[in-house]
Amino acid sequence: MPRASGPWRGIVVLLAVVLALGGTVGASAYEARAHQQLTFLAAKQLNRCLGDNGEQQLSPLQVRAIANSNVGLADSGFFARLFRWSYYDPLEREDNTVAWLFDTRFTDHFRELEGDVEAASSEAEALEALGRIVSYLQVVTSPARALPVYVPRFWRWNFSDRFDTYPLLEAELEARLGDDCSHLEQIPDDYLTILAEAAGDTRRAVLGPIGRLPASWEAFWTLPEEPGAFGGYGPAGNNFGRYTDFPCGTTDIHRCVLITDDPAYMAFALDRQLAAVRATARAMLLFRRAVGGTGAHGADGAP
Repeated sequence: MPRASGPWRGIVVLLAVVLALGGTVGASAYEARAHQQLTFLAAKQLNRCLGDNGEQQLSPLQVRAIANSNVGLADSGFFARLFRWSYYDPLEREDNTVAWLFDTRFTDHFRELEGDVEAASSEAEALEALGRIVSYLQVVTSPARALPVYVPRFWRWNFSDRFDTYPLLEAELEARLGDDCSHLEQIPDDYLTILAEAAGDTRRAVLGPIGRLPASWEAFWTLPEEPGAFGGYGPAGNNFGRYTDFPCGTTDIHRCVLITDDPAYMAFALDRQLAAVRATARAMLLFRRAVGGTGAHGADGAP
């Protein structure tokens, strides 16, 4: 890919830094604590299912190592977040004029982490890589990261997608998870397939209806017009969880209204958070079967 040169190089660098500075606030889907809790919930569910099948469970120490690595990536330092690309693109096209400034692109970095798990010389190294894999899996359950929609709008002083800061619905998640182990019945042979499935599920969710309204969640996030490009924010704007009204139906005359903390918001967020837990549990099970370890029976994955 050609790089900017001469005076344009400085302009491109400056623009990229401004954009990246704006993106550091929302450089990862979900807040660090949410990443941690999603990981603990996934481990708890996985161990419950493994125990029912008589398989060896993940130990609390293993779960803690995975969660710490996950949180470490989500809550990494300023400069690490400044140049980390957090948007899923299966094509990984780098025709962006500032792409060369950023760390290895999303899918390529994910593949490197897969290799790190396989090449790890110790369980600690493997668990650290798995924690980072888990972080990426959770990221693509956020619509803005999976479609993708570029979040920063520096001209509006808006640097984060409001879905990413929506509260984690822990009690509701535990109730929905229950004793359901169906998502663990068939596990792909590689983590990249789990990533692609999770991202695809997010895209399908965005195309789904907003409760009983005659509109889909594309009112908030629109899919790219062509592969490898960014989507955008729809007529409802970056207002997930807040009061908003927007034209819907067959004409612009009719308007849809969502109130602050509308039940439709909660239902959508719960489904996405549930997808994050299940994708995490699937990755943990793949690791458990492929790499193994010294897990202890009876551990529930809690810290």
